[in-house]
Amino acid sequence: MQKKHGFQLMELIISLAMVSILIAFSIPRYSQHLLQARRLEAASMLSKLAIAMEQYYLSHHTYHGANLATLHFPEIIAKNNYQLKIESANDDDYLLLAKPTGLQAEKDILCSKLSLRSTGEKGISGIGKIEDCW
Repeated sequence: MQKKHGFQLMELIISLAMVSILIAFSIPRYSQHLLQARRLEAASMLSKLAIAMEQYYLSHHTYHGANLATLHFPEIIAKNNYQLKIESANDDDYLLLAKPTGLQAEKDILCSKLSLRSTGEKGISGIGKIEDCW
């Protein structure tokens, strides 16, 4: 009697079902991980921009006139998922924003826009908690 080699149909179906279940759980988690990673990158850029704003203040004794170009910062950050902006800058105060764009804006409703003031106050425009977003 000759021995049969290979998989039977039932074994293949069971294997495909197990792989499908693993994929069904993995994709949403990975998507959430990407949202958080991009948000953390945007928060990091806001902190770096705040340092650049302080250096600008030391040189000019005002925040007025500071912009992304003079501070050598790009407007689009986090792999094209956030727009960096100096919302306001006057003699002794500034407000920095990182606004999500595209899919990041659609999916990240908990945090949405990240903001950072000259006083170090962090903010969000979403419905989540600041501690979870920063």
